[in-house]
Amino acid sequence: MSETLGIAVDEQRLAERATRGDAQAFAELVSRYQNAVYRLCLRYGANEAQDLAQETFMRAFVHRERFDATRPILPWLLTIARRLCIDRIRKHKPVLSDDDRPLDPADERPDAESALATREQLGQLKQAHSKLADGPREAIALYHWEGLSYDEIATIMRVPIGTVMTWLHRGRAQLRKALEEAQVPVAKGTTP
Repeated sequence: MSETLGIAVDEQRLAERATRGDAQAFAELVSRYQNAVYRLCLRYGANEAQDLAQETFMRAFVHRERFDATRPILPWLLTIARRLCIDRIRKHKPVLSDDDRPLDPADERPDAESALATREQLGQLKQAHSKLADGPREAIALYHWEGLSYDEIATIMRVPIGTVMTWLHRGRAQLRKALEEAQVPVAKGTTP
């Protein structure tokens, strides 16, 4: 508990310094959170994820006075990234990433069959996830892939916590049904 509190206090100090224009403190925050921001951007705009992540931090720095240094910084950064990604999607049609390309069945690796099966299952999960309505799709990504709390998701998406809970419940049920229809085994006690 004290270690978590120490991290929160350290983050708060860094955030306070960064909001006052301390470039070194801001660089430390970028270093800490660049992977999470990049992963979110990767899900929205695979081929432009690096650019979107960089633009997120540029905007955060330019508008640093808007940040409340008493609050966690990651949800604020992910909110900026999400808005940028949604704006980019509205302007451009999304493009598949290299990870979305089908695996070559002629691949000669020893466990190519296993890799192919896994890739197909992930592909079906991605496809089912992409067909969800915006709210459930984003809530599932933020909760299961980014590990954010309901409260943080509610803040990022600007909806009540109850809405987040409903979206997660409905989204999971829809994913489970889609995977069952595609005959993809879903382990009991796990959530797609």
